[in-house]
Amino acid sequence: MKNENGFSLVELLIVVAIIAIIAAIAVPSLLTSRMAANEASAVQGCRTIGSAEIAFAATNNQQFTTLPDLVTGQFLDSRFSDAANVINGYSYIAGDVPVEGGNAFTDSLPTAFAFQAQPGTGLGRFTYGIGPDQVVRYVGFQDPATAYPTGSDQGTPIGKNN
Repeated sequence: MKNENGFSLVELLIVVAIIAIIAAIAVPSLLTSRMAANEASAVQGCRTIGSAEIAFAATNNQQFTTLPDLVTGQFLDSRFSDAANVINGYSYIAGDVPVEGGNAFTDSLPTAFAFQAQPGTGLGRFTYGIGPDQVVRYVGFQDPATAYPTGSDQGTPIGKNN
């Protein structure tokens, strides 16, 4: 009689089924954790941009500037240089900031700024933004073409309970 070593087909199928069940439980939690990490990174990215704007304004006659100028002036690293650059699932773009007589970024002395962190598909739930008050706000599920809201529609500050 032959002495056979190895696993039967039934034993292998049971192991594969157990692995599939564990994966079905773990993958959604992993995706949710990744989304939360991307969102935390976006909030910190907004704070970094806000701090860079304040530092720029302190050295440049209290006027603000654009992301590429902040990178050129070495107030930010090159990851923020272009909206096409995606950092942890979020793109950082300048919002339209209305000021008396025009747009803050096209006037000769911009006195306000606004930046958004917009999520890529499936990589975040909220659009975050920051303005001169240095408060990071989330504005919910936003159309990417929409500028960072101003005035009473600025969004909810991070950490505020309603």
